[in-house]
Amino acid sequence: MIRLLADCGNTCIKLARADGRRVVDWERLEPGSTRLHDWLEGHPDAAELVVLPGSRTQAAHLSGAWVQRSHGRPWREVGRDLRLPDLGQYPGCGADRVLAGLVAGGEGDALVVDCGTATTITAWFMGDRCAQFGGGVILPGARACLAGLHALAPALPLIEPGAPDARADQTSTAGALAAGIGIGYGALVRACLERLGRDTGIGRIRWTGGAAAPLQAAGVLPADGHRPVLVLEGLAQLAESGRR
Repeated sequence: MIRLLADCGNTCIKLARADGRRVVDWERLEPGSTRLHDWLEGHPDAAELVVLPGSRTQAAHLSGAWVQRSHGRPWREVGRDLRLPDLGQYPGCGADRVLAGLVAGGEGDALVVDCGTATTITAWFMGDRCAQFGGGVILPGARACLAGLHALAPALPLIEPGAPDARADQTSTAGALAAGIGIGYGALVRACLERLGRDTGIGRIRWTGGAAAPLQAAGVLPADGHRPVLVLEGLAQLAESGRR
Protein backbone atom coordinates (compact mmCIF):
# COMPACT_ATOMS: atom_id res chain seq x y z
CA MET A 1 0.00 0.00 0.00
CA ILE A 2 1.14 3.52 -0.80
CA ARG A 3 0.66 5.87 2.14
CA LEU A 4 1.86 9.24 3.37
CA LEU A 5 3.72 9.65 6.67
CA ALA A 6 4.16 12.70 8.86
CA ASP A 7 6.44 13.20 11.85
CA CYS A 8 5.25 16.42 13.52
CA GLY A 9 8.23 17.65 15.51
CA ASN A 10 8.65 20.81 17.53
CA THR A 11 10.69 22.60 14.87
CA CYS A 12 9.55 21.02 11.60
CA ILE A 13 7.27 18.49 9.94
CA LYS A 14 8.93 15.57 8.18
CA LEU A 15 6.75 14.20 5.40
CA ALA A 16 7.31 11.00 3.49
CA ARG A 17 5.79 8.69 0.96
CA ALA A 18 6.02 5.00 1.76
CA ASP A 19 5.45 1.85 -0.23
CA GLY A 20 4.65 -0.70 2.45
CA ARG A 21 7.52 -0.53 4.94
CA ARG A 22 9.85 1.22 2.53
CA VAL A 23 10.21 5.01 2.68
CA VAL A 24 10.68 6.08 -0.93
CA ASP A 25 10.57 9.87 -0.68
CA TRP A 26 10.71 12.46 2.08
CA GLU A 27 10.90 16.18 2.76
CA ARG A 28 11.39 18.41 5.79
CA LEU A 29 9.13 21.48 5.97
CA GLU A 30 9.44 24.41 8.34
CA PRO A 31 6.35 25.56 10.30
CA GLY A 32 3.92 27.47 8.12
CA SER A 33 5.60 26.38 4.89
CA THR A 34 3.52 27.09 1.78
CA ARG A 35 4.81 23.77 0.40
CA LEU A 36 2.61 21.74 2.73
CA HIS A 37 -0.62 21.95 0.70
CA ASP A 38 1.23 21.31 -2.56
CA TRP A 39 3.02 18.29 -1.10
CA LEU A 40 -0.19 16.72 0.15
CA GLU A 41 -1.96 17.43 -3.14
CA GLY A 42 0.92 15.92 -5.08
CA HIS A 43 0.30 12.34 -3.90
CA PRO A 44 -3.24 11.43 -5.02
CA ASP A 45 -2.44 7.70 -5.14
CA ALA A 46 -1.70 7.47 -1.39
CA ALA A 47 -4.42 5.60 0.50
CA GLU A 48 -4.01 7.38 3.85
CA LEU A 49 -1.94 9.72 6.01
CA VAL A 50 -0.26 8.24 9.12
CA VAL A 51 0.82 10.81 11.69
CA LEU A 52 3.18 10.92 14.66
CA PRO A 53 1.78 13.92 16.57
CA GLY A 54 4.86 14.84 18.59
CA SER A 55 3.91 18.52 18.48
CA ARG A 56 0.19 19.08 18.81
CA THR A 57 0.58 22.53 17.26
CA GLN A 58 2.25 21.11 14.17
CA ALA A 59 -0.23 18.24 14.02
CA ALA A 60 -3.16 20.67 14.14
CA HIS A 61 -1.64 22.69 11.29
CA LEU A 62 -1.19 19.50 9.26
CA SER A 63 -4.73 18.38 10.07
CA GLY A 64 -6.19 21.58 8.67
CA ALA A 65 -4.25 21.14 5.44
CA TRP A 66 -5.22 17.46 5.20
CA VAL A 67 -8.93 18.22 5.58
CA GLN A 68 -8.66 20.45 2.53
CA ARG A 69 -6.53 18.06 0.47
CA SER A 70 -7.47 14.54 1.58
CA HIS A 71 -10.53 14.05 -0.64
CA GLY A 72 -11.95 11.75 2.02
CA ARG A 73 -8.83 9.67 2.61
CA PRO A 74 -8.29 8.56 6.25
CA TRP A 75 -5.92 10.01 8.85
CA ARG A 76 -4.41 7.54 11.34
CA GLU A 77 -2.55 8.75 14.38
CA VAL A 78 -0.01 7.05 16.64
CA GLY A 79 -1.39 6.74 20.15
CA ARG A 80 -5.01 6.98 19.05
CA ASP A 81 -5.40 4.66 16.06
CA LEU A 82 -2.06 2.90 16.13
CA ARG A 83 -0.66 1.43 19.35
CA LEU A 84 3.08 1.56 19.90
CA PRO A 85 4.64 -1.88 20.30
CA ASP A 86 5.85 -2.95 23.72
CA LEU A 87 9.62 -3.09 23.34
CA GLY A 88 10.26 -2.90 27.07
CA GLN A 89 10.26 0.90 27.15
CA TYR A 90 9.07 2.76 30.25
CA PRO A 91 5.61 4.41 30.35
CA GLY A 92 5.74 7.81 28.68
CA CYS A 93 8.86 7.06 26.64
CA GLY A 94 8.76 9.25 23.53
CA ALA A 95 7.06 7.65 20.56
CA ASP A 96 9.80 8.92 18.24
CA ARG A 97 12.41 7.06 20.30
CA VAL A 98 10.34 3.86 20.14
CA LEU A 99 9.80 4.08 16.39
CA ALA A 100 13.49 4.70 15.74
CA GLY A 101 14.42 1.80 17.99
CA LEU A 102 11.89 -0.50 16.34
CA VAL A 103 13.93 -0.26 13.14
CA ALA A 104 17.50 0.21 14.38
CA GLY A 105 17.23 -2.39 17.14
CA GLY A 106 15.60 -4.83 14.75
CA GLU A 107 18.77 -4.70 12.64
CA GLY A 108 21.15 -5.35 15.53
CA ASP A 109 22.21 -3.88 18.87
CA ALA A 110 22.51 -0.11 18.43
CA LEU A 111 22.81 3.21 20.18
CA VAL A 112 20.37 5.60 18.53
CA VAL A 113 21.10 9.33 18.68
CA ASP A 114 18.13 11.51 17.68
CA CYS A 115 19.09 15.17 17.30
CA GLY A 116 16.12 17.49 17.61
CA THR A 117 14.96 20.07 20.12
CA ALA A 118 16.30 17.49 22.58
CA THR A 119 19.12 15.06 21.89
CA THR A 120 18.13 11.55 22.92
CA ILE A 121 20.61 8.69 23.13
CA THR A 122 18.95 5.29 23.48
CA ALA A 123 20.27 1.75 23.63
CA TRP A 124 18.44 -0.95 21.71
CA PHE A 125 19.14 -4.67 21.78
CA MET A 126 18.13 -7.07 19.04
CA GLY A 127 15.71 -9.51 20.67
CA ASP A 128 14.42 -12.86 19.41
CA ARG A 129 11.36 -11.30 17.78
CA CYS A 130 11.87 -7.55 17.93
CA ALA A 131 14.04 -4.79 19.33
CA GLN A 132 14.30 -4.38 23.10
CA PHE A 133 14.75 -1.10 24.97
CA GLY A 134 18.02 -0.81 26.88
CA GLY A 135 17.68 2.61 28.50
CA GLY A 136 19.31 5.89 27.66
CA VAL A 137 19.69 9.59 28.37
CA ILE A 138 18.05 12.83 27.24
CA LEU A 139 19.90 16.12 26.82
CA PRO A 140 18.79 19.54 25.60
CA GLY A 141 19.81 20.27 22.02
CA ALA A 142 22.49 22.89 21.43
CA ARG A 143 19.92 25.54 20.53
CA ALA A 144 17.75 24.54 23.49
CA CYS A 145 20.72 25.16 25.82
CA LEU A 146 20.98 28.72 24.60
CA ALA A 147 17.19 29.22 24.58
CA GLY A 148 17.03 27.99 28.18
CA LEU A 149 19.70 30.45 29.27
CA HIS A 150 17.85 33.27 27.52
CA ALA A 151 14.54 32.25 29.13
CA LEU A 152 16.02 32.16 32.63
CA ALA A 153 18.27 35.18 32.15
CA PRO A 154 16.65 37.47 29.53
CA ALA A 155 19.63 39.82 29.60
CA LEU A 156 21.59 37.11 27.80
CA PRO A 157 21.02 37.29 24.02
CA LEU A 158 19.36 34.48 22.09
CA ILE A 159 21.93 33.38 19.53
CA GLU A 160 23.03 30.40 17.46
CA PRO A 161 25.67 27.93 18.73
CA GLY A 162 29.24 28.57 17.66
CA ALA A 163 31.61 26.13 15.99
CA PRO A 164 33.54 23.44 17.91
CA ASP A 165 36.82 25.09 16.89
CA ALA A 166 35.80 28.56 18.12
CA ARG A 167 38.33 30.45 20.22
CA ALA A 168 37.60 30.52 23.93
CA ASP A 169 39.03 34.01 24.50
CA GLN A 170 35.81 35.78 23.51
CA THR A 171 35.36 39.47 24.26
CA SER A 172 31.56 39.81 24.09
CA THR A 173 28.63 38.14 25.83
CA ALA A 174 27.20 36.85 22.55
CA GLY A 175 30.57 35.48 21.49
CA ALA A 176 31.16 33.84 24.86
CA LEU A 177 27.77 32.13 24.78
CA ALA A 178 28.19 30.90 21.22
CA ALA A 179 31.70 29.62 21.89
CA GLY A 180 30.75 27.96 25.16
CA ILE A 181 28.07 25.82 23.52
CA GLY A 182 30.06 25.37 20.31
CA ILE A 183 33.13 24.08 22.14
CA GLY A 184 31.38 22.16 24.87
CA TYR A 185 28.25 20.64 23.37
CA GLY A 186 29.97 17.93 21.35
CA ALA A 187 31.99 16.89 24.39
CA LEU A 188 28.81 16.69 26.47
CA VAL A 189 27.08 14.38 24.01
CA ARG A 190 30.23 12.35 23.41
CA ALA A 191 30.59 11.71 27.15
CA CYS A 192 26.99 10.46 27.41
CA LEU A 193 27.32 8.35 24.26
CA GLU A 194 30.54 6.73 25.44
CA ARG A 195 29.13 6.05 28.92
CA LEU A 196 25.99 4.43 27.49
CA GLY A 197 28.19 2.34 25.22
CA ARG A 198 30.25 1.15 28.20
CA ASP A 199 27.19 0.49 30.34
CA THR A 200 25.43 -1.57 27.65
CA GLY A 201 28.34 -3.02 25.68
CA ILE A 202 26.91 -1.60 22.43
CA GLY A 203 29.29 -0.01 19.94
CA ARG A 204 27.15 0.43 16.81
CA ILE A 205 25.73 3.97 16.44
CA ARG A 206 22.81 5.07 14.31
CA TRP A 207 21.82 8.73 14.25
CA THR A 208 19.06 10.89 12.85
CA GLY A 209 17.42 14.30 13.28
CA GLY A 210 17.68 17.75 11.76
CA ALA A 211 19.77 19.33 14.53
CA ALA A 212 22.84 17.16 14.14
CA ALA A 213 25.12 19.82 12.61
CA PRO A 214 26.95 20.74 15.87
CA LEU A 215 27.65 17.07 16.57
CA GLN A 216 28.76 16.39 13.00
CA ALA A 217 31.13 19.36 13.17
CA ALA A 218 32.53 18.04 16.44
CA GLY A 219 33.13 14.59 14.95
CA VAL A 220 30.84 12.89 17.47
CA LEU A 221 28.63 11.06 14.95
CA PRO A 222 30.01 8.44 12.52
CA ALA A 223 29.28 9.17 8.86
CA ASP A 224 28.28 5.57 8.19
CA GLY A 225 25.63 5.67 10.93
CA HIS A 226 23.40 8.34 9.41
CA ARG A 227 19.74 7.34 8.97
CA PRO A 228 17.90 10.59 8.09
CA VAL A 229 14.40 9.08 8.12
CA LEU A 230 14.79 6.50 10.87
CA VAL A 231 11.65 7.62 12.74
CA LEU A 232 9.65 7.66 9.51
CA GLU A 233 10.92 4.16 8.73
CA GLY A 234 9.55 3.06 12.08
CA LEU A 235 6.27 4.83 11.39
CA ALA A 236 5.99 3.02 8.05
CA GLN A 237 6.65 -0.31 9.77
CA LEU A 238 4.05 0.40 12.45
CA ALA A 239 1.46 1.47 9.87
CA GLU A 240 2.05 -1.61 7.76
CA SER A 241 1.72 -3.94 10.74
CA GLY A 242 -1.68 -2.39 11.48
CA ARG A 243 -1.16 -2.39 15.26
CA ARG A 244 -4.08 -0.87 17.14
